[in-house]
Amino acid sequence: MAMSAAERKRNERARRKAAIKEAQLKAAEPLEYLKGSFSEYVGDRSLMFDESLDAFGARVIGSQLNEEIQDFDTEFARDEPLSSLQRAIGLAAVFIDAASEIADLINSYKLEEVGRAIEEAVTESANLPRGDVDAHKASLEKIERLKGIQSELQKPTRHTIAATQTKEELNQQINF
Repeated sequence: MAMSAAERKRNERARRKAAIKEAQLKAAEPLEYLKGSFSEYVGDRSLMFDESLDAFGARVIGSQLNEEIQDFDTEFARDEPLSSLQRAIGLAAVFIDAASEIADLINSYKLEEVGRAIEEAVTESANLPRGDVDAHKASLEKIERLKGIQSELQKPTRHTIAATQTKEELNQQINF
């Protein structure tokens, strides 16, 4: 049976997303317009992400980004070592994916918990004595507050970050 246009588009998006995921593990090829050394550009700058990650028990191991050839322990086999720019671009992509995965996990947990709290508040409200108007008002306010939290958690948020790769670079990397 022939696929509909929507199914073809959905499959194309899925293939492209999978290709991008796979390409993130590959080192970006040096670009012709990049003449200077990224490691020299980084120089003696103090990068805050090391301290920020360390504050929550995460560390980026290996060479600092001010060293051109990067050296770090990994289980991922590479034919050639990474340059500091290749590693920085890869780290940015991996941090974004990791942040998205952790945010999804936190969000699903909070939605489950607020859903449970709403159910409990509704049950509690139903069991209140009929003549206690103040208790009913407080109960309804609690339910509405919880529903507001639930509604806010269901809305996606956006965090704007600077671009690190162009569409042309990605297309070259994934061979589209």
